[in-house]
Amino acid sequence: MAAPVSAAADQAQVDPGATVTFTETITGPATVQVDCSDPLQVLVTDSTALSVYSGYSEAAAADACGTLTLTGGASESYQVAWPVDPSLPGGTYTATLVLGDAPQLTLSLAVGTLPGAC
Repeated sequence: MAAPVSAAADQAQVDPGATVTFTETITGPATVQVDCSDPLQVLVTDSTALSVYSGYSEAAAADACGTLTLTGGASESYQVAWPVDPSLPGGTYTATLVLGDAPQLTLSLAVGTLPGAC
């Protein structure tokens, strides 16, 4: 069964030197295989697909990893914080969230002032 998953960032635009937190949530009914030591991985790339950040969430509690089976209405969330490098140029970046065998999700995020913006 495919897991119903969703992803969000706590901000759609972040300044270099600030931090953005990504959250991925699985909502039941669902069964997903989740790694216990590094459950959620976030990969951030720039507009040329160059990797600018890779990070993992903290180890999951024993009841939030392995073969995770959620009943209807139950959910489990995982977070990764990205401390944006102060020297990163402004532009649009893509965050790819990888959580076990759930489908990969992507989010777009603006860093700094976008070219052409006032």
